[in-house]
Amino acid sequence: AVGYLGLKKELENYPNALGVFLETAHPIKFLDVVEPALGVTLPIPTQIESVLNKEKVSTKIKTYEELKAFLG
Repeated sequence: AVGYLGLKKELENYPNALGVFLETAHPIKFLDVVEPALGVTLPIPTQIESVLNKEKVSTKIKTYEELKAFLG
């Protein structure tokens, strides 16, 4: 999201330009893989720590057709 917002802001100065942005997930999302691979314990940022204890709410979508219907 941050990369997209940065690109969007930059393109305001260049209305005829195209842009590309790349992003990766925060390593905290994959602690069970990242920490052993790096051999370190990563500190969890406060903003993320406050989200970790919240109840997960999700909707399983198995097909592209279901996704289109969900998006309406």
